Amino acid sequence: MSLEERQRRRNGPSPVVTAAITVLVVSVALLGLPYLLSARSGGSGTGQTTGSRLVDLALGQPIQPSAHRGAASSWPPVPTDARRSPIGHPPSQRSASTAYAFMTTTPSGRPVTFDPCRPIHLVVNDSLAPSGADELLRQAADAVSDATGLVFVIDGRTDEVPATKRPPMDRARYGNRWSPVLVAWTDEATVPELAGRVAGIGGPVMAPYSREGEMHFVSGLVYLDGFSIAQLAIFPDGRVEARAIIMHELAHLAGLNHVGDNRELMYADNTGQTAFGPGDLEGLRRLGSGPCFSR
Repeated sequence: MSLEERQRRRNGPSPVVTAAITVLVVSVALLGLPYLLSARSGGSGTGQTTGSRLVDLALGQPIQPSAHRGAASSWPPVPTDARRSPIGHPPSQRSASTAYAFMTTTPSGRPVTFDPCRPIHLVVNDSLAPSGADELLRQAADAVSDATGLVFVIDGRTDEVPATKRPPMDRARYGNRWSPVLVAWTDEATVPELAGRVAGIGGPVMAPYSREGEMHFVSGLVYLDGFSIAQLAIFPDGRVEARAIIMHELAHLAGLNHVGDNRELMYADNTGQTAFGPGDLEGLRRLGSGPCFSR
């Protein structure tokens, strides 16, 4: 080893090398973190994009309501917590906006809705839930309840494994009643629709029916990517954005579809929208004004 080489080793790396290393570290810090948080797999999700400037998440296409042909004679007994009139009351008309769309309508054009005379029961599979998940769900459910007049009741935890095809009743698990809505904190290994950037999917399940007057929602699903939402919640205002994701999915559950107006939370490619817009509110109001099936 020459004297010149020994001198270089004692003095450390040259200023040029040090500068290059600094640039590399800063580049990784600025560019690599959002990649790690938002691109765990190669695909990109479809649907609503929301999240902080550093975490780009998407909400996939809603799960379309599954309709099972049958008759009212196959329905379970009216539950003891049902009433003969709506439990809550939808607000008065919030706006003249028509920027809303329904998941499904009857042949005569009425939106299919939940029964406002019964609470909507939810159970939660929290196997991959982030910290504070219970509060986020409760806040999101309150926001949808305020907008619709529908009443949500969170029954507690379940070990039911999420699946995108879910029948309206599971007597072995839940008894002789409509299955409660399943809210699951899960991942793409269990629910492939959550692959890539997709942070949530959701939709309602219809009762069996043989005529138009029997069409209504009785159950449903909301599946949330626990890892993605946990990472989002790290950032400033991340919990507000995480709550908006759950609000979006619960609005699908209530019966709202995506719209093309970027002022709405139900816009399919929204960035940064964290509250229901005027069209969302009017659509949700209408979804809380459906007929009762408990008389």
